[in-house]
Amino acid sequence: MHYIPAFLRPLSQQNTGLESYVEDKVEEVNEITSPGSRVQFKQTDEVPVWRYEEGVQGKTVIEHGRKVKVPMEVENPNRHWWIITDGLLENLNPALRDHADIFDLLLALNLCIDAPVSFSQDPGQTVSGAYRVRRGTLEYRGDLSRGSFPLALLTMNEIPQQVQVSESIEEIYEMVRTFRSTQIESDVDMDIRVGLHMYDDALSSSLWTSMSNLFFVCENVLCSGRRSKPVTRIAEVTDMTEDDADKWRRAVNRLKHPDKGDVPGLLQQADFEVPSLEYMRKTTNKALLHMMRKRFSVLDDCN
Repeated sequence: MHYIPAFLRPLSQQNTGLESYVEDKVEEVNEITSPGSRVQFKQTDEVPVWRYEEGVQGKTVIEHGRKVKVPMEVENPNRHWWIITDGLLENLNPALRDHADIFDLLLALNLCIDAPVSFSQDPGQTVSGAYRVRRGTLEYRGDLSRGSFPLALLTMNEIPQQVQVSESIEEIYEMVRTFRSTQIESDVDMDIRVGLHMYDDALSSSLWTSMSNLFFVCENVLCSGRRSKPVTRIAEVTDMTEDDADKWRRAVNRLKHPDKGDVPGLLQQADFEVPSLEYMRKTTNKALLHMMRKRFSVLDDCN
């Protein structure tokens, strides 16, 4: 059994780069479940850990050979979750790697979640505010604006209290690990590998970057080696309508080319008649999983 430390982060329409405390929205989540899998999720501020006993010799702290059980407090406990795996990480080939396989696990979990949250090894923004100097001493500024009140009100309930991991974690973890770690010999499979990294970037980026990255992922993996329109392919493979996919495409084109596109204005979020970020993420999940399942047997046979 392994305990993997991770942080929960929001995928929020409020993340425009102008709003404060967006990361705190994940504190709304009080339960994460994964029915039928060997993975559990737990929040606890303190856990017991084994550490070498320390002593002081002169001015030097030295470690003795004996281990003792000591309490360890987690950082940013309101965002911190333990991912508890039972049998998933024990028999990997190659054996469990420090960064790569943990990254793969979090990426696989995120592909299994349609709610507007994601797991990360980074807690996100942890400091904010400013201090002014008053008579040689710092004084905290508690009067600073936290952002747009109407936008905060509009997005107030976008993060659910319960999050469900709905796909087969074991299956998707194996696919992610294969696409990220084995030798790639085709453009289609390389597009999936690059798409996984772009997807990961999108989950922790601002609204505009997330919107663009998620569309590029769908376009690159669904249209790789094809002369087909991404809007049509998105509608064929996922639950998004062709009309919504086209609105998404036009908004992304407007972001890429300020002098082009049919969507006016970049300053007001309401000017973008596009699906919600949560809907885009669900759609990208389906697009990536569709192509990964389609190509996995081919890639697995080659290796």
